[in-house]
Order: sequence, then C-alpha cells, then structure tokens
Amino acid sequence: MPPIVDQDKDTLLAVLAQAGLTDISQIQPLANGLSNHNYHIETPTAHYVLRENANAADSFCSREQELFYWRHLAKAKLAPELLWVSGDQRYYLSQFIFAQSLPSLPIASQFAPLMEDIEGREELVIEKRIAASGIDTLEQPEVPRKPSMASLYQDLSLQDLSLQYVAWKDLEYQCSAATFCQGETHIEAWLQSHADIKLAADPLAWYQSEQLVLLDSLTPNRVHSLLLQLLQQLRVQATGPYHISITEQWQEYHGQLLAFAAADKGEAWQNRLTQLLCIQTQIQGWAAILADCLVEPQFCHRDLNPHNLLLKDNRLYCIDFEYATTSHPLCELAVVLATHQLTPAQRHLLVRQYLAGHPGLTSGAIKAIPAAIEMYWVFAVYWALLMAAHTQGERQQEYFEWFDHFWPLISHTS
Repeated sequence: MPPIVDQDKDTLLAVLAQAGLTDISQIQPLANGLSNHNYHIETPTAHYVLRENANAADSFCSREQELFYWRHLAKAKLAPELLWVSGDQRYYLSQFIFAQSLPSLPIASQFAPLMEDIEGREELVIEKRIAASGIDTLEQPEVPRKPSMASLYQDLSLQDLSLQYVAWKDLEYQCSAATFCQGETHIEAWLQSHADIKLAADPLAWYQSEQLVLLDSLTPNRVHSLLLQLLQQLRVQATGPYHISITEQWQEYHGQLLAFAAADKGEAWQNRLTQLLCIQTQIQGWAAILADCLVEPQFCHRDLNPHNLLLKDNRLYCIDFEYATTSHPLCELAVVLATHQLTPAQRHLLVRQYLAGHPGLTSGAIKAIPAAIEMYWVFAVYWALLMAAHTQGERQQEYFEWFDHFWPLISHTS
C-alpha cells in the first residue's frame, strides 16, 4: 500500500485524538475493502484498527444495524472488540487481531496422482456397467481389484511433503454455480465407484463413515472445517430486530437501480444496467427456489469472503458487518462456497455437514445451493453498479471493472 499523505495523516490523528489515542507510534494502511478504508494503528502499548466508512456504502446499510451485530458478535468472541464510534458513524476503532497463517499442502502437484486414480476408477465403473447390461458383446477385460482408500493415502507419501503457510485472505477464489455443480458431479461419481460406501438412513452416520473420514483427511488444509465451525457458531446467534429475505434484497437493489436510471448516468452505466435487466426472469426463478426451501431465517453475516475473516488460535473471527441481518441460511453457505479456494471434496463435505439437521431448511435444500451461489453473484453485480452510480471518474471506472469481473460468474451470461 502507498504511504498516507500528510493531509490524510493529520485528519486521522485528529480522529484518533477524539477516540482518546494521542501517543501514536505508527499509522499503516491495511488492504482496503471495496467500500471502506482501514488503518493499523500502533501505540507503545497496544494495536488497533481504524476504519473509515465510504459515503457511497451508506445506501447499502444501516450503521445502527451494523453496529448492533458487530457488538453482539464481539460479545460472542466471533469478532474483534469494537472500542469507539465517531458521532457521525464515519469512523470505527476496534481491537487489532494478529492473524495467523494456515498450514496447507500443495494441491495441484501432490494430489494429481489421487485424482488420476479417481478418474481411472470412474472408467472401470463404466466398463462394468456396460458388461452387466449385455449391450456390448465384446469380451470385457478383467477389472482389477480396487485398492483401498487407506492404501491410496499411504501411496501419496504425505510425510515427504513440505507444508506451505497461507494467509486466509490469499484463499480468495471465484466459484460460480456451474463450477460448483461440476465439482459435485465429479465427487459423486467417485463416491459411487466405491461399492463399500452405502447410504445410511441417517445422513450423519454416513458422513461419519471411514471412507468419508479418509476423504476429509486427504484435503490439503482445514479450510472447510474452520468454515463449518464458524458457520455453526453464527447460525445460533440471536437474530435481533432486523430481517430481509433474498427476494426483498433483490427488489430493494433493483428499485435503487431504476431510480438512478431516471437520471443520466452515462452510456457505460446504462449498458450494464441493460445487461442486468435481461436476466430478471432468471433472477426471479433463483429467488423462488430459495424461498421454497426456507423453514426459518437465521442470523447471517452475508459477506464471509476471505478478506472479512481472520484466523487466530485455530478459529475464525469476522469483520465488516455492513450486510449482517436475519436472512436465508443458504446465504452464509453460498458466500463461502463462492469466494474461497476449496477443492470439490472440501465443498462436498462442507455442504453436507452444514445442511445435516439444519432446522431452518427443508430436507431438499441441497438442490437450492446453485441458486444461492447465483444470487450471491447477482447481488455482487447490483452492488458494483449501485456503487458506480454514486461515484465518478477513476473510482466509477473501478466499479465498472468489478461489474465486468462478476458478470461472467452468473449463469446464462456471455
């Protein structure tokens, strides 16, 4: 990050003085959020984060609502402590958490032998099915005995691998609904290729079976387990007085866009609005799918991307509560699936473990996950276009670029 200029420093020092901090050793810009600016503040005895809220983001969130949930989650030890808020709610001072890195095995090179073996077994399963059907009268080759998962695990020689350490923010990844579905197809085919895996009447019992425990142990890191732990902790938090459904959120964003459309926001802005208007029928369908699987809403952070999570002492803490509210339980799951670098196996495990016995969702909610991921990216393009409507010049162009980046992640777009 470039150093802050003297004028900015003087402003920040004045704000910090209001917060009761005067003996400042250092002010260091942190990686900016897409809407706000954050600074690491150091004194001789402590470390803090000062956040400066962007004016444009005020149209997306209620600061009272944001602060309500931040304070609530801080009491639950799921967020940094909020220490001070300026009278105009433009600046927040909070505890600084020294985030730790995540130990991880290399994915591509070290797990390629396993993936090749999985693909080879899928071909064997197909051959066996052809032979059983009697359609192909040619002599079928003998199918070799399938090795156990335990032997596969040993063959990887994991003891010879060196661990990498990854900052949580570096797990950022964009997963579309189509990519998620492709991964699910691959994992399901692999599971079906193992005749010794039987679906029990109780899904929990099945996912505690030896085979899936081994599948979990073959993942390159514990990202999915840490995310699951956080999601399970968040879903039992008090909902508070705030609530919005996915359909209501879509309608609210859409109404704001149409209001801006009445003004002249320029050709570049209008062209992107036209793109968005062309998929309204699909958006309506995704929202309806999600409404159909909802039993009861829960507390949702709604922006659990890697930049809003901090790892310390083997647990995750949340930051940035601008979008926190009571909403659809699949909102939370969709965000982490859409924004984190997870293997297909990790997504598979995370989905089933999150949904197992979830009181707020129907038994068929798993079929709605692609729609939930679609709506996450739909809201992302709405956000980008609305932010562009509030800004001009280079900053506006930056939001146009975000729109163009998110747009291909939505299905049925070019």
